[in-house]
Amino acid sequence: MNEKIGVIGGGQMGSQIASLAAMAGYDTHIYDQDLDNLNQKLNFSEENLKNLILKKIYNEDHLKNFKNNINVVNSLENLSKDRTFIIEAVVERLDVKLEIFSYLSKLTSRDVVLATNSSFIAASEIAKNCTFLDRFINMHFFYPPLRMDLIEISYPESTNKEVVLRTQNVGKAMGRSIVTLKKETPGFIVNRMLAALVDEAYNLYDEGIAEFEDIDLAIKKGLNHPLGPFEISDYSGLDIHYYAKLKIFNETKNPEDYPKKFLEDKVKKGELGVKTGKGFYKYKKD
Repeated sequence: MNEKIGVIGGGQMGSQIASLAAMAGYDTHIYDQDLDNLNQKLNFSEENLKNLILKKIYNEDHLKNFKNNINVVNSLENLSKDRTFIIEAVVERLDVKLEIFSYLSKLTSRDVVLATNSSFIAASEIAKNCTFLDRFINMHFFYPPLRMDLIEISYPESTNKEVVLRTQNVGKAMGRSIVTLKKETPGFIVNRMLAALVDEAYNLYDEGIAEFEDIDLAIKKGLNHPLGPFEISDYSGLDIHYYAKLKIFNETKNPEDYPKKFLEDKVKKGELGVKTGKGFYKYKKD
C-alpha cells in the first residue's frame, strides 16, 4: 500500500520521523502548533541529513526525497484530510495524547492507521475514548530517529493484524530494523531494560553515593556502554522519564515510585536535556 504519512509533533522526534518518511518516498505532512519551532527542527534535520550523506550513511536521493515529499500543514484537520497513516510524537502525557487521538478518530476513517511514538503509554490506553479500536498501534522510534536503527512495535489484542503488517512495512521502508512485541508492556523491551539501569543510577545519585558524572563514567568504562544513564536521560528527555514515573506512581500510590525530587525540579524549570540545551549536562541548542 502506498501510504500517505501524517506526523503530529514538530520536536526533535516528530520532525525526524517525518524526515524518515519523506526520505523513504512517502508523501508526508507534519503539524505542530509552534510553526517556528517546527521549521527550525526541519532545517536542522536537513543539515543533519547533509552531514550523514558526507558520512555515506544516506545518499543524495534521500535528500531529494526529503525536499520533495515533506509538507507543513497548519491544523489537525488539514493533516488528517487525505492521510492513510498518522504517527503522533508529542509530549509523553496521557491527557494530551487522549485529546489528540479522540479528535483524530472523529476526523479519520476506519482504514487510517493511528500510531503513537510512545513507549510508556500503550495504544490500548490512548484508544479507549476513540472509534475503531482495531487501527491503533505503538510505533516507537529511538532518538535521534535519523541515526538510530530501531523501531519497536506493540499493539493490543484489538488491533487488526493488517495494521501491524502496514506498520512493519512503513518502518522497513524507512530503513529501520523492526522488533514486534507479542503483548503490551510499559517501556517495551529497550526502555524497560533501560529503566532499571536509570532508576538505580538515580538512587545512587539521590543517596549521595557519587556525582552523576562519575556514575556515567563508571557505567561507560565498567560496562562498556557508549553513554551513561544520565546522558541517556538527557538525550531521551527528562520529561519522558518524569511522566513515565509519575504514571506508575499514580497507579501504585507507592511513594518509592514517585519521581526523584531532583528530576521533578529540572522538569519544572524546563531543563529537559538535549532538546532544551540543558538537563544534567549543558548542550548547544539547535
